Amino acid sequence: MTSILAAEGITVEREPSGALGTCHERLSGRHAPETVDAAMKAALSRARTEHGWQSGPDTGVESVTLTKNNWTALATFASDPAPGLQAPVVISLMCVDGDETATVPTAPSAPALTPAPAPS
Repeated sequence: MTSILAAEGITVEREPSGALGTCHERLSGRHAPETVDAAMKAALSRARTEHGWQSGPDTGVESVTLTKNNWTALATFASDPAPGLQAPVVISLMCVDGDETATVPTAPSAPALTPAPAPS
């Protein structure tokens, strides 16, 4: 999800959960208020069309839910920030089945440096 947001010009930091047995992460950052809604909508559309995320349950006008494998991403749209401030960007990623070994579905951020061995 981080690379999908970056493709739309949104830079976020990943904050994984520190609790054992919990699969939860938060992506947070800031973006220009004039373009944050358009950039978020484009990123969510890219997640669906290019990365296999599916629309999740409708949670209201101020947020969008996407699902992929055993993960749910909840993207919250920013309210109007105070003048002169960047708009906050927050996406919460949660494991929906409680699998402690789950990994967040991601796209590679850069090509691998060495090729993987061919399967036998």
